[in-house]
Amino acid sequence: MKKVLSVLISMLLLCTLCIPTFAADAVSAEVKTALEKDNGVLTLTLSVPAGTDLATLESTLVYDAEKLELTDVVYGAGDMTNVNKDTAGEIRLFMVWAASQTDAATLATVTFKVKDGAAGKAEFAFKNTAATDSKDASIDFTFGDSASLETALTEAPPTDEKIPATAGKYIAVGTIAAAVVAAAVTAGAVVKRKKQDA
Repeated sequence: MKKVLSVLISMLLLCTLCIPTFAADAVSAEVKTALEKDNGVLTLTLSVPAGTDLATLESTLVYDAEKLELTDVVYGAGDMTNVNKDTAGEIRLFMVWAASQTDAATLATVTFKVKDGAAGKAEFAFKNTAATDSKDASIDFTFGDSASLETALTEAPPTDEKIPATAGKYIAVGTIAAAVVAAAVTAGAVVKRKKQDA
């Protein structure tokens, strides 16, 4: 009897190990950037929609350290949070929930100071991202899109209007025509004066 029970338990454990772990639904966090040009402060905000069921999240935010100086990271959610700022140009974010995040929420707000002379665009990226839900299932977690992961630091210079290649020809023709008209007027005036003299 004990031998049969042992076999059954072994089979049960084997079946349990063979059950695949399914990934949770994919989640895309919203990324918003705001630039205060007067004081050179750039703010990046990360948010998730309702129904996310987020239990753990970690990711590295990559930024251009030659253009931006990190000033602050403020978490808006999570029961346990941590941040690693040891590497220039990278911010490692860690978040854990005792009860998963199911309501819409701002996860974190990251603030930068735009460095003097910085121009063009500030571009961001996320790498080494890992997230799980309340059932410890892996979440396919992404951040924003290409448009939301960059912001202009300076306004683009106005585009010079191209002068058509034929413009020079038109100008030359117009100049010649004006000269012809002026000559004709002068000649007419001379003829008229001679007649008057006669």
